[in-house]
Amino acid sequence: MEYKASLDNLAKIITAGTIILFLVLGYGSISALSLSKGDFTVLFIQASTLFAFIAIILGCYLFAPQSYIMDNSDLIIVRPIKNKKIKLAEIAEIRAVADGDMIGAIRTFGVGGLFGYFGKFYSFKIGSMMFYATRRNNKILIITNQDQKIIITPDDISMIEKLKEKLIQKSK
Repeated sequence: MEYKASLDNLAKIITAGTIILFLVLGYGSISALSLSKGDFTVLFIQASTLFAFIAIILGCYLFAPQSYIMDNSDLIIVRPIKNKKIKLAEIAEIRAVADGDMIGAIRTFGVGGLFGYFGKFYSFKIGSMMFYATRRNNKILIITNQDQKIIITPDDISMIEKLKEKLIQKSK
């Protein structure tokens, strides 16, 4: 069964704003390149700037969660490149995340709004965790047998009940 993972309004605003900002700054770099008259320093700086803008947008898009698929043996986090699979047999606990659990959460190495919220985060109540999220609500915490903590955010929070049902079926 597939569960959608649409962006919340803040992620949409951050994504649109970042793309517009990079387009404006990129246009400035292209203008500077056309006026550089072969100056290697200007060419290098402006080309590097354009490359960085493209790499940031493309990298964030390619690793952003698009949806979640639950089959008989896996929970698959669908991304444009390199889906993340979590074996249902490896899941020790699933629960909804209370708002208080995320107080003081910080991004340690991740993306905070450009095409979603994904990467490594930390909160005092949960500890280190991997986000594969597209919204700031509907958070589901998955704890694996190896104590890896994963946060997903499907549009339909009833996914948590379906995951629990699958786990009960697997344990029988």
